Amino acid sequence: MDVRESLLMLNKVQDLAGTGQHSGVLEYLSGRPREEIERSPTLALVYGIAHSRLGRDLEAERWVELALRVARERGDRAVEAHALNALGAIALECGRIDEASARLMDAMSLAKREGDHATVGRASNNLGLAAYYRGDYGRAVGSFTMALAAFQQTSLHRGIAEVLHNLAMTYRDQGELDKALEAADSAVEEAAASGDIRLDAATRGGRAEIRLMAGDAKMARREIERALETERELGDVVGEAQDQRVLAGALAAVGEEEQAEEMLLQVIARAEEHCRPVLAAQAERDLAHVLHTQGRASEALELARKARVRFLELGAEAEVAKLDRFLSEAQR
Repeated sequence: MDVRESLLMLNKVQDLAGTGQHSGVLEYLSGRPREEIERSPTLALVYGIAHSRLGRDLEAERWVELALRVARERGDRAVEAHALNALGAIALECGRIDEASARLMDAMSLAKREGDHATVGRASNNLGLAAYYRGDYGRAVGSFTMALAAFQQTSLHRGIAEVLHNLAMTYRDQGELDKALEAADSAVEEAAASGDIRLDAATRGGRAEIRLMAGDAKMARREIERALETERELGDVVGEAQDQRVLAGALAAVGEEEQAEEMLLQVIARAEEHCRPVLAAQAERDLAHVLHTQGRASEALELARKARVRFLELGAEAEVAKLDRFLSEAQR
């Protein structure tokens, strides 16, 4: 393959990845000789990230580790930093938060030395998520703020949208719904500007959950159903499960508890299948609340305890505290 063909192939996969079409990346590269991907650290990295986005973490780690190794052999610091961040993100998704934090700190240090603002933004954003999962909201906001500044230097709409989406979640979980909705609105706007279809769906799903918490179940349901349709079209099973969890909350809020219960059970099964402990814990917690409102106290308590164990293993102290209050009240 000559240089021109190689550049065309690289541009093709980057365009697909940049618009959130990760199943398209896998389809395109799976039709190429394996050695072509292995020779290019950038192709191997994009291929690995696409696997990760679609919940195939074991395959993702293999390809990203390969990208990291080849990048180091060639002295390609930009790809090395990006690969370290990707490995940190994969570990984070699987609940290995200490490992994730170490990878992400390495990625950020290298990116700072290279003046790579985009990767500084990615690593800071992921470090913010690590703090968020542990309920350390102050540190999370600090990391997200650093990430936002880095992405703004590069005018990277996708990165800005991701950070604003994460800030919205952080404000939401602290009960600051006005600030959360403002950040979510901005995240949706930036996602639309980025052209990333998957990210557009994710930010709309995040905004729907805020609307749900604010008591607007009908609007939340319309928005999450739109996001869910996009996730299904993209073949993003993890994103679909995340949206189903929010949709289940909207269904429960309008009195469709049986359908909500069935959907949350599906989410838990899919989260376990794809190594998403945070999503599994969130769905178990949500289902415990649904069952409690139905008067099914023993089942609700059992699920709440399971969710508590998962959150405890993740170090999510804020969620553990919330479940402790729920368990205490439910047992009275």
